[in-house]
Amino acid sequence: MAAKALPPSSVGTSPAIQPPKPITTDLPSSPPSLKLIGSCHSLTELKQLHCHFIKNGLSHSAFHLNNLIAAYVDVGTHHSLDYARKSFDYFYEETAAVSLFACNSLLRGYASTGLCDQAILLYIHMAEMGVLPDKFTFPSLLSACSKVMAFAEGLQVHGALLKMGFEGNIFVRNSLIHFYAECGRVDLGRKVFDGMLERNVVSWTSLINGYVGRDLPKEAVSLFFEMVDTGIQPNPVTMVCVISACAKLKDLELGKKVSSYIGKLGVKLNAVMGNALVDMYMKCGDIDNASRIFYECFDRNLVMYNTIMSNYVQHGLPGEVLVVLREMLQQGPRPDKVTMLSTIAACAQLGDLFVGKSSHAYVLRNGLEGWENISNAIIDMYMKCGERESGCKVFEQMPNKTVVTWNSLIAGLVRDGDVELAWKIFDDMPESDLVSWNTMIGALVQVSMFQEAIELFREMQNQGIEADRVTMVAVASACGYLGALDLAKWVYTYIERNDIQIDKQLGTALVDMFSRCGDPQSALRVFTKMDKRDVSAWTAAIGVMAMEGNTKGAIELFNEMLKQGVRPDDVVFVALLTACSHGGSVDQGRQLFRSMKTTHGISPRIVHYGCMVDLLGRAGLLEEALDLIQCMPMEPNDVIWGSLVAACRKHNNVEMAQYAAEKITQLDPEKVGIHVLLSNIYASAGKWNEVARVRLQMREKGIQKVPGSSSIEVHGLIHEFTSGDESHAEYTQIGLMLQEINCRLSEAGYVPDTTNVLLDVDEQEKEHLLSRHSEKLAMAYGLITTNQGAPIRVVKNLRMCSDCHSFAELVSKLYSRKIIVRDNNRYHFFRDGFCSCRGYW
Repeated sequence: MAAKALPPSSVGTSPAIQPPKPITTDLPSSPPSLKLIGSCHSLTELKQLHCHFIKNGLSHSAFHLNNLIAAYVDVGTHHSLDYARKSFDYFYEETAAVSLFACNSLLRGYASTGLCDQAILLYIHMAEMGVLPDKFTFPSLLSACSKVMAFAEGLQVHGALLKMGFEGNIFVRNSLIHFYAECGRVDLGRKVFDGMLERNVVSWTSLINGYVGRDLPKEAVSLFFEMVDTGIQPNPVTMVCVISACAKLKDLELGKKVSSYIGKLGVKLNAVMGNALVDMYMKCGDIDNASRIFYECFDRNLVMYNTIMSNYVQHGLPGEVLVVLREMLQQGPRPDKVTMLSTIAACAQLGDLFVGKSSHAYVLRNGLEGWENISNAIIDMYMKCGERESGCKVFEQMPNKTVVTWNSLIAGLVRDGDVELAWKIFDDMPESDLVSWNTMIGALVQVSMFQEAIELFREMQNQGIEADRVTMVAVASACGYLGALDLAKWVYTYIERNDIQIDKQLGTALVDMFSRCGDPQSALRVFTKMDKRDVSAWTAAIGVMAMEGNTKGAIELFNEMLKQGVRPDDVVFVALLTACSHGGSVDQGRQLFRSMKTTHGISPRIVHYGCMVDLLGRAGLLEEALDLIQCMPMEPNDVIWGSLVAACRKHNNVEMAQYAAEKITQLDPEKVGIHVLLSNIYASAGKWNEVARVRLQMREKGIQKVPGSSSIEVHGLIHEFTSGDESHAEYTQIGLMLQEINCRLSEAGYVPDTTNVLLDVDEQEKEHLLSRHSEKLAMAYGLITTNQGAPIRVVKNLRMCSDCHSFAELVSKLYSRKIIVRDNNRYHFFRDGFCSCRGYW
């Protein structure tokens, strides 16, 4: 409401801290009439009594009218207040007199029923009528101002009461504290509090509640302990406020300390306090204590049921929600819309379609579907339960679709795997919010459409929508998979400039992003700056070492993690064993594998056996690798056998490769990679008839080899090259650069390793095919488009061949360039003619 100029006279407080209502002492008492008024229990009875007074000539009696007005106000409805005001106005018109008691009663009624503008207007009218306010006027008036955030009017009231000398009244002061706290100026409330010579429990509680409401829980708890130290005993309202502060802090020990005062100070535990305790323990992660208090509370009300159910949902305990629901249906209060919201969310988490449909039916029977949150939850539930058609039907039937409704549908389609339709609906949305953009960007990352995810993020920026932590986790993942370091650096700068909090999840994503972009130094810098690190963050940092084949660094990080008390999980051992595999550290790998069960109580899963097979196979220990496969406690999958086939190719064991390939064919006849790999093994051994047979089988089955492709980021743009492809706009310059490189390499003694050409063609053709491998095209493009001395970063979709590896080593030396190549297995850091893998990949 617009600020009103108030007369110089008043101020008030919260309904919770009202002083007792006075009966005017300047009027003659009439106990029989008061008893009649007190015996009325409804508006109808009061109206009948009012008619009786009029018939008996008492309509002009100030005493009778004042008490009738107070009784109308006590009924507490807008209708009863309307009668009170009409009686008030009629008496004023007839007698040109009105008592302060009647004005205060009306003010109290307006404030308590939410007709706050009327309360402020009545106060102005009082001044016009010449009625001076007293100490009972201001609490109601300030309560009205606080409810409609009438800060300017409240300030005028504060000024008026100072002029009138009411600032020393404790009720008025308490009302001022409440008013300032509700209007978001708890600092001014604190000034009033500090200036009080006398304080009661309401004074302390009002300010504590103000701190909690303004998201200052630490100050609230500190003030509570200060209050107890001064000898003021808290009441149930105080305890509810301070327990809520502990819930916001999520500090379990502090919450227990505060809760101990309930017994110490003799504060009686009621349903409201029990509800606050349940919520606090839940938010602090102490599920057992929360459940114990819930079940020990005999007067459980609907609010308490809803509190524990919603918290169970947030903690991922949907089964417990349904247990509580069953109790409610048997002996508790009738479920309302909040109850059903938690129930439907629990069904979505469980994938429980039966209870979900029953809940939907309950919602329809009780007319709760009009609440958009319920309908949105129902859409989400059906989508998560695989009932896409039902979810879409609910969506179509909703008369008022909000942005949350659209988001629920998009998220459901994404979860159902239909990203294309989700994207189309996203484009057709009448309005979108940050959640919409985050859902769509995350979906594109999920289906490996990384370039599209980055483009959508840029469009989001163009539309002026500020990214948050969730956005940047998805964008960081996309950058990592693209291997676009310049973009990754920009993303990190964007996060810092926009003060986006780097929590454990985002920090881990950034470590992984820089690692995948071939910048281990930046990855470890981000990791070092993280305030809190969980096992996922440590795993990402160990993964940085694994990509480099730095076994020593990986194990040092692992030992530091253990020293800091972080419990390892099965995923961190995947990173450790990968580091051993890339670094050729067989003994350390064996030791770590054994320690999983003996030291850390983690049973190796199939992925860990795969790492060990890869480690042993790369080291040429093929028989040991095969023995390990045959002794596995679970059936080996195609990935395990594929690792063995790859090792057989490296060490030219055709017989074992054939055996392993047969196993893969039995498990997954359509697997493309194994046919290609087996064909390559035969080609390396010169068995061209076998090569022809495998490739014929591939053609008959419609299996196509994935072409080798490499990408390079130059000036913020990603250029992609395919082996033998001549379609790039600057191919002529690339070809000339390759000729120059080959001449310089030949002078340095380089001889192409044509065994990498797995085709039955002459040597000259093999050399030509080798020279057009995608990573060579990317390196040549990097040399002609980047500044002298700038690193060249290439991302390859397949394993780098030995010839390209030798080529990169020499180019790094002859052109004084650092070359970083990320293939589908690891990173290669080339510098001065050497590679970080030391020839072990």
